[in-house]
Amino acid sequence: MILFLGDSITHGTHWSSWIDFDPVQNEAVPGFTTDDVANQLQELGDLNPAVISLLIGTNDFGDVTVNRLAEDVAARIDALVSTILAQWPDARVLLCSILPRGSEFFERISVTNEIVSKINHERLTFLDCWSVLSDGDMLKSEYLLADGFDVHLNSAGYESWASVLVPALSGIRQDLRG
Repeated sequence: MILFLGDSITHGTHWSSWIDFDPVQNEAVPGFTTDDVANQLQELGDLNPAVISLLIGTNDFGDVTVNRLAEDVAARIDALVSTILAQWPDARVLLCSILPRGSEFFERISVTNEIVSKINHERLTFLDCWSVLSDGDMLKSEYLLADGFDVHLNSAGYESWASVLVPALSGIRQDLRG
């Protein structure tokens, strides 16, 4: 089973329509921060995922209650990955880069992505989603949902993300099956 964790970006599509090689469970919750996912893990303890796809961090920047520095968010993601790997010792984690959003967040998101891309664990794969979704320091306008937010994807955005995410997940599953 592939378990999706994250915020509204991950929550916003039906991953089972993209993935036909494994059962999918999407536990992403709109508005979630790194702290929220860490707290959520206790509720998910009975699951037995083979792969966890994780995209989290954008709500740690610029929220009315949370506005963290890049190094803090990166440390929280690193700790979250360690907790996930300890909770599910046979699973692999696919860590997706935080997606681009408003230019005021560019520097912090870039630094966070740079730091977390270097997390070294044999059961962790980092996936750069920025390159397929960005137009410089923002999401490509043709990928934005018309909801007033600078980070929510429309169907074309999900298709673009899925073009790199699904092959990465499939490769991990093939490796696990031997």
